[in-house]
Amino acid sequence: MRSLLIALLLTSAVVAEEEETATPAVAEPSCVTHCHGKEAEAYRLDIHRDSLACIDCHGGDPTAQRDKLRSHDPAKGFVGTPARRTIPELCGGCHSDPVRMAFRDIATDQLAHYRVSKHGRAVLDRGDDRAAVCSDCHGAHGIRPRSDPNALTAAENLPAMCGSCHSDPELMAAFGLPSDTVSIFLTSIHGRTLEAGETRGSPTCIDCHGKHGATAPRFGSVVQVCSHCHANTGREYERGAHHRSEEMRCDSCHEEEGQEFRRYACTACHGVHGIQAPGEEIYTGEGPGSCFHCHREPDAAHALVETIIGKRDDLLTVMRETRDSVEAAKRRGLFLDHEEIYLRESNRALIALGPLSHSLESDRISAHLEQGMRRQDRTRDKIEKQQVVLRDRRLVLLVAAFLFLLLAALLLIKLRALRRLS
Repeated sequence: MRSLLIALLLTSAVVAEEEETATPAVAEPSCVTHCHGKEAEAYRLDIHRDSLACIDCHGGDPTAQRDKLRSHDPAKGFVGTPARRTIPELCGGCHSDPVRMAFRDIATDQLAHYRVSKHGRAVLDRGDDRAAVCSDCHGAHGIRPRSDPNALTAAENLPAMCGSCHSDPELMAAFGLPSDTVSIFLTSIHGRTLEAGETRGSPTCIDCHGKHGATAPRFGSVVQVCSHCHANTGREYERGAHHRSEEMRCDSCHEEEGQEFRRYACTACHGVHGIQAPGEEIYTGEGPGSCFHCHREPDAAHALVETIIGKRDDLLTVMRETRDSVEAAKRRGLFLDHEEIYLRESNRALIALGPLSHSLESDRISAHLEQGMRRQDRTRDKIEKQQVVLRDRRLVLLVAAFLFLLLAALLLIKLRALRRLS
């Protein structure tokens, strides 16, 4: 009994000591509980909610309950709303730290890219607060990962996010930029597919201009930028004479006519933000972007256009004839799965003509289209042979059926003769 009593006393002493030395629970910051409820509500959905507290960005004393002077005490590092020009360094304090970013799979070079961007040079070098900083693009208290469809930086939201500045006529006039860039982009093939929800195949602003290092692609980089998506076209273009020509830029002729004509390489023919799917006019028209806009006098370009259009139309005609033959053969009972595959292959040859035409190599283009036509010729030959086989099979079946009926008739006559005799 005595030893049990001693054990109980020792246990009580240890518990009492732990209670005295335990760290008291930290109350929820007063900025959340008393004043900034709206921001706190947004922050509950923020990607930083488990890694940053209010004071990490705003400073101050979070333990001062209902005491604004103590909460906002400069001696406690209170800065309130950070000045716009300090925001890149503030965010970069964490996002440039390899140790803090190591387990988050986040690049640590965003601030370095931002410093050399159009936005960064305006804010950090010239002190122009009108240019974009981190919070303009990502938000402040409700920052979400780009994979979240509600994020400002989600692919489908990027035109509106960039347009919050780039569609402001007054702001853009101050920087000498047009304010209709986003509205033009939304009419393009890229913008329409993006609005239709096809985000996987639709470039957005950052795909061409970059993210934190946003800038306009220049003469030497336009092909590389477009080739990120249009890889086959880029490879073929680099084989061609246009790629090697310094004259493949609109301002080589329109030097004095302003920014509208600062178009290079791919953009010289296809435009910049209002890019449309190329149609027949790119070969036959005379307006900007068409072959004959630059090649106004008869030259090799005219012969190349005739080759492309002539042989392409020949292939289209042969494909229509083949398709008609396939459909007719199906109606007669032939199974033509392989022949339909050949048709699809020729259709892919037509699709491949677009990238290939950028090489400007007439012999390769001719050989490519002629190969498609030969495939169709072979397909029609196979269909005709199968039709002959089908005709022969039907003839054999008819002869066999006739002989069977004849034999049946003779047998019937024989049976009747036997019955009469009996």
